Amino acid sequence: MSETHTNTPAFDDCWNSIGVWRRGEVRCDKLDEVIHCYNCPTYAMAGRSLLDRAAPEDYAQEWTNVLAREKVIQEKNLESVVVFRLGAEWLSLPVSMIGEITLMRDIFDLPHNHNPKLRGIVNIRGKLVICMSLGFLIGVDRPDEDWLKADRSIQRLIMMREGSGYIVFPVSEVHGITRHHADELNMAPDTVKKKNLNFIKGIIKWQDHNVGCIDETALTAEIANNLR
Repeated sequence: MSETHTNTPAFDDCWNSIGVWRRGEVRCDKLDEVIHCYNCPTYAMAGRSLLDRAAPEDYAQEWTNVLAREKVIQEKNLESVVVFRLGAEWLSLPVSMIGEITLMRDIFDLPHNHNPKLRGIVNIRGKLVICMSLGFLIGVDRPDEDWLKADRSIQRLIMMREGSGYIVFPVSEVHGITRHHADELNMAPDTVKKKNLNFIKGIIKWQDHNVGCIDETALTAEIANNLR
C-alpha cells in the first residue's frame, strides 16, 4: 500500500507484504541474499524519501510558536531530604546521604562495647553493618513513658553512607522524601540549640511539624569519631 498523506512521497512498502513483516505466505526472493529488509536498497530508498520530503506548510509557523513560548525557569537551591521520626522528634537528612531504608531487624550486641552510641551490628542481606544510635549521637532525648505508651511506631532501619561503606540506625517512623527551598530553612529555636547545637542546622515546616535538618558534616564527623 502506498502512502497518500500530504507531503509524504509514495513508495511501495514491500517489507509489509513480501518482506520480513509480511502478513501472507509470499516471500521476497531477495531475503536469501540480504537476510533482513533493513539491508535492502529498496528499504533504504524508502527511508531516504521520507527524510527528503517537503516540509508541511505550517511547519515554520509551528516551530515559531514553540520557540516563542515563555521559558519555564527551573527552581534552584532546592534540597531533597528524607523526613523521619525519632521518638517524639521529626528530623531529616539529605537524600544523597541515604543508601536504603529497610525493615527493622535484630540488632546483635558487640562484645565488650560500653559506648551507648554504638548499638551493635545488623545483618543486611548477608553483610554485617554497624548499627548506631542516632538519638545518642545527636542528643535527642528519649520520650517520657506516657508518650511511649501511646506511640504507634513503625520502626525502620536507615542505611546511611559513611566513608566507603554504610552504617544503619533505627528510627520510629519514616515519612519519605520532601523538598524545601534554601530560604525555607529557619533558625533552630533555643530549646533545640541547647540540646544539639552542633547537629541541627535549621528547621523546616512539614505537615504542621517542625522538622530538624541534621547537619550532615557534623553528623559524619561524630560517627567517624565513634568508629575509631
